[in-house]
Amino acid sequence: MSVSSIFHVANRQVSVQAGGRFLIQVAYGLINFYIPILFVNQMGLSATSVGFALSLCAVTEVGGHFLGGTLTDAARFGRRTVLSLAAVSGMVVSGILMVAHNLGLLIVASLVLGISLGFYWTASSAAVMDATAPEDRSQAFAVMGVSEYIGVGLGVLGGSALLAIVKQTPQLLFLGCGVMFLAFLLLMQGAMKDDYQPELKQETSTQGFISALKDKALLVFLLANIFFTTYVALVTSTIPLYFTNFMAGSDPIPGVSVGSTANLFTWCYIGVGAVLQLPTTSFLKPFRRIFVLMGGMVLWGAGFALLWAAGTFAEAQFIWAIVALCLLSLASVAYKPFFVATVSDLAPSSLRGAYVAVSSQCWTVGYFIGPLLGGWAMDQSPVVAHRFWLGVAASVAVCIVLLWIFETLHTQVSIQPSES
Repeated sequence: MSVSSIFHVANRQVSVQAGGRFLIQVAYGLINFYIPILFVNQMGLSATSVGFALSLCAVTEVGGHFLGGTLTDAARFGRRTVLSLAAVSGMVVSGILMVAHNLGLLIVASLVLGISLGFYWTASSAAVMDATAPEDRSQAFAVMGVSEYIGVGLGVLGGSALLAIVKQTPQLLFLGCGVMFLAFLLLMQGAMKDDYQPELKQETSTQGFISALKDKALLVFLLANIFFTTYVALVTSTIPLYFTNFMAGSDPIPGVSVGSTANLFTWCYIGVGAVLQLPTTSFLKPFRRIFVLMGGMVLWGAGFALLWAAGTFAEAQFIWAIVALCLLSLASVAYKPFFVATVSDLAPSSLRGAYVAVSSQCWTVGYFIGPLLGGWAMDQSPVVAHRFWLGVAASVAVCIVLLWIFETLHTQVSIQPSES
């Protein structure tokens, strides 16, 4: 993508949303990356119990998406109010994590985090759709993706540095999350302009959700994307623990340090994504979206297969790990902007909040399955933990079939008007 086209897409409101995405992803990235490591390796909880606690986030995220979608499309609330509520609930999560010493408080924090996530992703996506023309949305979401990668990367690296400073009281790590949520709140209140105007004869929120749920193409597409969101959840919640506890090596006790894991994750997954997001989206834009999405799935499968190699073979383990993370990053870069743009194309302008709320449930389900399944696998023997990634790689085939079914349904719906 040329510099001029970047600035064409990144208008003021997209830029504000990109800045907000950076701030909030610093906080979310720090939370997702360090909760498994701190609560398992330093507080003595089992990986399965921590994975279960994180999966409960998905329970309240369902309500967060639907309530957020309702408020996002409502004249009395709108996008900015819902984003502000996401920031406030995020600060509550940070406060709970700072004092959490047991599974109960971790579960409470996870439940509140689900509300924050549901509010944020629903309102943020709708705000970007409002600010862009249909032909510019894949690039706009690519800009958002760059901010997301940089934010998560800074959260992971910054968390590693903070952990070295506050190692006697590691919960203070989450104070940084609260600061980021506060900065996001101030940005939304001070710089965001909410231009959304509901139609006079707009459907009610219930009717909007029913319309979205009756869209068969949308439902099949979301079923396919549950695989994608589960893969993203596995990357953020399970790979750090896999590297620190199961990475092959010549030492009697396998695994690499938290600092080394943070560096691998930041530079190879997040860094590569930040660099490649815009040029990759620009390069792939002329191709049919279905083939882009399928190609992204193939890359996911290859990346997960190489994770098995990184954990199984002591020789060249870091080479396997680096290549695996780079492939997983490229898979996400290729897939995510076109996934969101496809949903925006399916959604009527007056029902964007409802469609985003329904489509966001694939993230809810993915982030329920990923930590729970990954946590269970990391509590098993090394053989099971290693072969787990081969099973994940094989599941890519199911997603590709579902994507093709979606394309068939979508094509049939698109040609119906011309045949009538």
